Amino acid sequence: MFAKILAPFAAALLCAAALVLPQAAEKTLLFTGAQSYRFYAHSQSSQAEIVQASPENAFIVKLSLQDLTGESAQYENAEDAFSQAQKYGAEFVFSESAGDVTNYYYYAPRLGGGIRLCGRLVNLHVAVRAGGAAVGSPVIFGGY
Repeated sequence: MFAKILAPFAAALLCAAALVLPQAAEKTLLFTGAQSYRFYAHSQSSQAEIVQASPENAFIVKLSLQDLTGESAQYENAEDAFSQAQKYGAEFVFSESAGDVTNYYYYAPRLGGGIRLCGRLVNLHVAVRAGGAAVGSPVIFGGY
C-alpha cells in the first residue's frame, strides 16, 4: 500500500528534477572568484535591468532571473579579470580608453552570441582602472 503511494510521488519528483536540472546547469556563473557580480536581464543594451549579487548568493540570483542577457564580475586586480578572458580562449578584438578606464573587447567562440561594437562582433569585455577591474559578457553595463 505504501509503495503505491510512494511510486507516483517519486516519479513526479524525478520528472521535476529532469526539468529543473538542465536549466540550473546552464546558469552556472561565467566568472569565478569575483568580489561581486552583476546580472543583466531583458535587454542586451544599456537599458538592461541590472541586479547586483555577492559571491555568496550570485548563483541563486542568476538562477532566479528570467530573460538573462549577460553578467559581469568585479575583481581587485586586472590579472584576475584577464584570467577569466583566457579561461574562455577569448581573442582580442580592440581596445579604447575613456577617462580613467581602459576597455578591452574580445570574442570567445565558447561563449557564443555577442553584440556589434564599432562594426565588430564582441562577447567579452574587460574594463581596467586603478584599483580594480571587471569582466563581462557580452559587455559591462551600468558603468565601471
